[in-house]
Amino acid sequence: MIKIEQHAVRAWPAIENERTDGWLLRHTPGVTRRRNNAALPPPADRHPERSIGAVESYYRSRGAAVTIQVSPAEKHATLDAALAARGYRLDAPTLVLSASAATITDRSTPAIPVQITPELTSAWRAAYGSAAVSDLVLSRICAPTGFASITVDGEIAAFGLFVAGDGLTGVFCMATAPAHRCRGYAAAILRAGAAWALTHGARTLYLQVEADNDPARRLYEAAGFTHSHSYHYRIL
Repeated sequence: MIKIEQHAVRAWPAIENERTDGWLLRHTPGVTRRRNNAALPPPADRHPERSIGAVESYYRSRGAAVTIQVSPAEKHATLDAALAARGYRLDAPTLVLSASAATITDRSTPAIPVQITPELTSAWRAAYGSAAVSDLVLSRICAPTGFASITVDGEIAAFGLFVAGDGLTGVFCMATAPAHRCRGYAAAILRAGAAWALTHGARTLYLQVEADNDPARRLYEAAGFTHSHSYHYRIL
């Protein structure tokens, strides 16, 4: 659990990272994604609930909403209760799933061609759509990256991002254009990404999926992903 969260911090970087009382405080002006602007607590045995005030001061000084990523949720029941008592609302319950790259490649066939490039291309960026995330997050990833895509009639129909390191590969930005759904493109992207991960010595893949996203959960479970841990956000 902890190793995955540590990898995810590097795989999806924030502009500003500050350590306070064991907390990782992340802030990225111009990007609205929660992960880029949320505090990640230290291990439960360090009693993070005792230093919530320092977290609140950090975000208030930047004019940002105080947002805490309670992760792994299974390890932070005491912190979560303390945040609820302070008036923090719960947001975006999320499952973290993991799978071996070998399992994913064994469960699907490579019938659909997938292109993977190490750089963020203009076509991939256009398909993704968020210039802010592309400029302030994706272009700043220091680990090996694989920008995967399936092109139909000259346009990207499906895409995903793979970030490798420390034996792990994070799966991000999975999407298929509405007109091209239910054709196996997402499964093909996952399989190609798993094969790519193996070439980078990363035998385990992980991803995050919101708990109420049933179609995505079915896709990932069919590919071989199982539950690793959970997290959610608390927002003051």
